[in-house]
Amino acid sequence: MKRNLLITPILVVSIIGLSLSLQSCSTNKINLRNILDTRETIQVQAYWDPIADASLGMPNSSPKHEALFNNLSPAHPSQEYEMDAFKAFLLTGSVPVGHVWELDVNEVLPFLRQFHSGATSEMHINPGGEAAIEPFGWRIVLIKVGLESEGAFACLRALSPTHAEIVFRIHAEFQLDKEARAYFTPAQFTGRLILNRNNGTIRDFWLHLPPRNTNVDINAFGSADMVFVPRMELIGQNTYDKSDIVWETAITENEAKDLLEAPFYKFSEIERLPIEEAVAQAQAENRPIHVVLTWGVFDAESC
Repeated sequence: MKRNLLITPILVVSIIGLSLSLQSCSTNKINLRNILDTRETIQVQAYWDPIADASLGMPNSSPKHEALFNNLSPAHPSQEYEMDAFKAFLLTGSVPVGHVWELDVNEVLPFLRQFHSGATSEMHINPGGEAAIEPFGWRIVLIKVGLESEGAFACLRALSPTHAEIVFRIHAEFQLDKEARAYFTPAQFTGRLILNRNNGTIRDFWLHLPPRNTNVDINAFGSADMVFVPRMELIGQNTYDKSDIVWETAITENEAKDLLEAPFYKFSEIERLPIEEAVAQAQAENRPIHVVLTWGVFDAESC
């Protein structure tokens, strides 16, 4: 009898502890789609700078190239969006901070068409392939990844009692002219949106082309080039929502960046080592070396 009396309080305490734990977990999750107030709208501004630099000079190589690439500007410099449109970036169901989900690119394309009506999620080329060489008795398999990494993903980066921040990455391109086989292919679009949980509105929306050098591929009339576009972005802000935000649960921007990169490039999940360490470890363990080249030329003799 005494044993039963002792067990009962322990069970009660355990149940209370589990309940508190579940309650704590639930406060760190949020159903993003249920937040938005469909009666509200937000104005989004578009900016698209001219090409500032080209590796091969293709944009100025002929009058027909100039006509395609030297007069690019937003199709709609300013456009109003209903809150429902931003559900394209949100996942149905509750998710915790750090969770990544795939977006339906077709739902995201209306935002990219503020730049140009030819926005598409289907990359026009996929130069992937595989070849093998055997220098010095080694068998090296070369895999060219190409442009098959299309699509879009989002991540819940931060959460507070009043706001939620979602960051995203999109791979898409613009068909400028079908007959000329003219394409404008940004390396990626990234961005974020901040939702006000109290009134169901978008506080901030930002979609942009990262301004690093050679951030766009261009193609036309069978030729290609890599160019630099300093600014290509969409910006929407609620000027009435200026309250300070204190994030209670969050991951860093770099952590979110890595999480969003992984679905596009599976090799990013591989543990990487400097070449000297890799060679030493391979020799010690009698194992092959997998070399991932993301840019440049591979020189087999250097191995």
